[in-house]
Amino acid sequence: MAKKMLINVMHPEEARVAIVEEGHLIELDIETAGKEQTRGNVYKGVVVRVEPGLQAAFIDIGMKKLGFLQMGEIHPDNWQWRDDLPEEQKNRRPRIQEILRRGQELNVQVEKGEREGKGAALTTYISLPGRYMVLMPGSDSCGISRKVENESERKALKEVVAELEIPEGVGYIIRTEAVGKRKTELSKDLHYLLKLYASIKERSAELKAPALIYQESDLVIRTIRDYFSSEIDEVLVDSKDVYKQARAFFKDVMPKYENIVKLHQEKRPIFAKYQLEEQIDLIYEKKVPLKSGGSIVIDPTEALVSIDVNSGKSTGEKGVEDTAFKTNMEAAEEVARQLRLRDLGGLIVIDFIDMRDRKHKAEVEKALKTALKADKARVSVDKISQFGLLEMSRQRIKQTINEGSYLECPHCGGHGKVKSVEAMALSFLRKVHTAAARGTLAEVRGGLPLEVAYYLLNRKKRELAQIETDYDIEVTVKGKPSFMMNEMELELIKKDKHAQQADHARVSESGLQGAIDIDKTEDSDEAQLQTLPVEGEETKAKRKRRRGKKKPQPNAETPVTEETVETVETAEQVHAAPVSDESLEAASSEEQEESDSPAEAVKKKRRRRRKRPAKSAPVVEAGSEEALPVEEGEPPAKTPPEEVAPPETPEATEEPPKKKPRKPRAPRKPKAAATEVTDAVPESAPKETTSAKAEKPAEPSKEIVVPSAEQSTVDTPATAEEAPEKPKRKRTPRKKKEPVADEPEQKE
Repeated sequence: MAKKMLINVMHPEEARVAIVEEGHLIELDIETAGKEQTRGNVYKGVVVRVEPGLQAAFIDIGMKKLGFLQMGEIHPDNWQWRDDLPEEQKNRRPRIQEILRRGQELNVQVEKGEREGKGAALTTYISLPGRYMVLMPGSDSCGISRKVENESERKALKEVVAELEIPEGVGYIIRTEAVGKRKTELSKDLHYLLKLYASIKERSAELKAPALIYQESDLVIRTIRDYFSSEIDEVLVDSKDVYKQARAFFKDVMPKYENIVKLHQEKRPIFAKYQLEEQIDLIYEKKVPLKSGGSIVIDPTEALVSIDVNSGKSTGEKGVEDTAFKTNMEAAEEVARQLRLRDLGGLIVIDFIDMRDRKHKAEVEKALKTALKADKARVSVDKISQFGLLEMSRQRIKQTINEGSYLECPHCGGHGKVKSVEAMALSFLRKVHTAAARGTLAEVRGGLPLEVAYYLLNRKKRELAQIETDYDIEVTVKGKPSFMMNEMELELIKKDKHAQQADHARVSESGLQGAIDIDKTEDSDEAQLQTLPVEGEETKAKRKRRRGKKKPQPNAETPVTEETVETVETAEQVHAAPVSDESLEAASSEEQEESDSPAEAVKKKRRRRRKRPAKSAPVVEAGSEEALPVEEGEPPAKTPPEEVAPPETPEATEEPPKKKPRKPRAPRKPKAAATEVTDAVPESAPKETTSAKAEKPAEPSKEIVVPSAEQSTVDTPATAEEAPEKPKRKRTPRKKKEPVADEPEQKE
């Protein structure tokens, strides 16, 4: 079968070398300008950091990232023992912190180039590859490549190598291309490599670290050296300069094959002539079709490379087992080819179609190993497991095609998927909601892709309005055509300090107003009746009311209500004091006036006024000994009505200062209340007894809050139930002993 090597270097940005067999691509190497291969380069580096925990050191070789040097890759010639270690301890295997120090210079070679954020893997065991052998200075190991399996060939190579003059302390490996070659060819290659190593040592002594000492050959020379064989019939080059360079290399190393190098002069591109562009494009795809209709799916990950085999449209076999076997055999050959073309290395897991027959499994394993023999990399293959998985490992020789020719997707960041329009819109809403909940923002401005902005303004208009209402902010959504699906811009505009203080004051005022409204309600429930002094009467000092001390009793300064009348009657019944008919008539008249008042207009909370009335003087019953005689010809004095001091007019000068608000008690049962219209008191009105109050006609005056007659009757048992806690309220006999005239002096 005819093989051809095609070299495409028409464009300086990229060089491509392909090996074609019967129009089928079997080898491909691509090198992009600025991403040249560093594997095989020799640098003079300097130790930057020694990590005892890793037993490794980081070396600066002048690249973007520091190189990584393990303890096992340090040649004994580079050991620099610490001065404080005794001599007997220097005979053992050292630790890296004992032989390397920061700032130390040493020559290193790149084993693996930089990839995916990892620095280059370095070694101090330098190896220089030639056409027929690999020279390893500083090593004592010698051998022949494992790929030379024929014993007679191996024996012939050993005899030829024995005749070579190899210096001591220099190791070597005979390559497969040396099979059948004469001593002169091997000797010429050996002298070239020894001369190259001498130049490396001289250059290392001249340069200061970090510096490049030796650079591996370019793509064209490297490919000819490593991949050219006697099976190749023709080498075609589409550039005159590279054509001359290739012929010079053949003349020095392989003069026998110098004439097979030719210049491609056709107008048609060299790769298009052999229909390679379609095959190269297929290398970048995840899915690779098979001849029978099946396919393989290649998915490189951070940990491993997964390859899945699918039967697809594969048909025409007798049963499922035969179909699976045929598809797996095709997949084994294609997997080996794709690994070489893509240069996939590391751990590789192949998921073959399940097969029950053990012979079929063995055939598939054998086909895979046979196809991998053409691979230049070291390969290790395991057997198919009970789950149909085959594990293998492959040495990574060069940079993968994807790394050299592809960039990470700006949309998905290399994941292969992006969020949907709905998911992006919801993500924006959540971020706006979270930011608005802080309470320090005045406006939120969002920049989104056009599709997401349209979705928000059409489908999520209600949610945006709700956020604006709840948090008193403004949300602005702008669609930007230049934004990709994974891009989102969120601008948070905070309130200025004055606006924040105003909002805080507004919130505090609203909270305080609520508290004031509650206090007003309670104060209105516990409204105090202020006594107006009668002309000619000495002004009495107002007495502070105490809760639960005394039962309210009617006197000349307190309006007679239904409660007070009932209390007086109860006291009179207990002590059997004589009561005049006029007093009873006055009480009934008061009840009649209260029953006629509009009780429905007063709130239920007004019930508290009954329990905490204004303190008054002891009741003087008609006909008792303490009652003062009424002079003849003197009209009975009116009872001075008490007015409610409204909270809205505290500036009234004639009213005494308001009492301090009391601590609110637990809520009681709601009770109905009523209003009573009392008489307007003239300033010159004379005193009158309690029994004469009902005889005067009522005049319009301010409303006084008192419990209704029905509610008072109902609440009397509740008051009696509270009597054990306040026993002093019913001590009426002791109150009778206090004269009315002495009460003002007691208050003062």
